[in-house]
Amino acid sequence: MPQRDFDLLVLGSGPAGEKGAAQAAYFGKRVALIERSEDLGGAAAHTGTLPSKTLRETALVLSGLRAHDFYGVNLAFENATVQDFLHREREVSSLEHSRVLSNLHRHQIERILGQGAFVDSHTLVVTNPGETSRTVTADVILIATSSSPRRPDNFPFGHDRLWDSDDILKMPFLPQKLVMIGGGVIGSEYACTFAALDVDVILIDKQPDFMGFLDREVSRLLQDRRRI
Repeated sequence: MPQRDFDLLVLGSGPAGEKGAAQAAYFGKRVALIERSEDLGGAAAHTGTLPSKTLRETALVLSGLRAHDFYGVNLAFENATVQDFLHREREVSSLEHSRVLSNLHRHQIERILGQGAFVDSHTLVVTNPGETSRTVTADVILIATSSSPRRPDNFPFGHDRLWDSDDILKMPFLPQKLVMIGGGVIGSEYACTFAALDVDVILIDKQPDFMGFLDREVSRLLQDRRRI
């Protein structure tokens, strides 16, 4: 077997990529992690888990405050934006980036900034705007790139009132009404979150059984909260 640059190359710095890289390095393997973003942590830290959970927790706290009878306290959300509710998330995401970076350093994992493309099953070319491309080889390559929202062709994406599950976290306003298309885990989470922020939410889903993979009692409770 030819001597390659690394034992393991990892594409993506999200939870799977970071943990896979660290575990291999722990056992003495030569590891490099390729990430195209300056910020480590992947979608979980920047467009998915941490931002959505931060928004949800903020919504729950605010809905709890409104449930109490606080005389003289204005809990209305005039002129509020989604970003106003994600102030804490920016701090948490920054901490997550620092934690991942520290973990890479601790395990002596080389960080390569850029986007990797396969040349063959053991070779990647990494490109980064403004820099010379780099070719790296490894015995094993772990693909741990994140998912992205599906954008059906019959939806006019680019319209200023149409958002996907990533872009909604960049919404520059808090809408009065929101139609959520798709009643899966992400759609349901955002529907409940925005409803807790006093947004009038309609959830549309084509499946007759709402989130049928859940326990029937849980599914039924969610079904009772749904409007189509």
